[in-house]
Amino acid sequence: MGAAIRAKVVCLFEDNGQYLLAEGFDPTKQQHYLMPIGGGIEFGELSADAVIREVAEEIGVQIESPRLLKVFENLFTFDGVAGHEIVFVYLAQLNAPLQSSIGVESNGAQFKLHWLSVAQMNELAWPVYPTGLFDELVL
Repeated sequence: MGAAIRAKVVCLFEDNGQYLLAEGFDPTKQQHYLMPIGGGIEFGELSADAVIREVAEEIGVQIESPRLLKVFENLFTFDGVAGHEIVFVYLAQLNAPLQSSIGVESNGAQFKLHWLSVAQMNELAWPVYPTGLFDELVL
């Protein structure tokens, strides 16, 4: 990350008031966190194409016609390193049920998936990134 601003996409999936979120862990802060499925936009790739690709790569599900909800500017620190990203937040429907509660990053690292309501997220008290995601979105 360092000095470069990263362009990123994430996709929210909602089902009966619950949202599909990936669990992450910051080793420096010793803190769990949640975020929607997603990843980096490649050079020359449109954000709408990137979100379709990232969802397929990470959870093995095809999506169609994702809808752009909001763009966030996210300043953060992860594992002691400052980061700056522009995050395109999309909403989409899963075309098929999830086959697993485990997702896979492009580097092969696995992560847990959780379906959580906003109340459950508040109860869990883990940060949700990008910061303010559920404060500003009315789905």
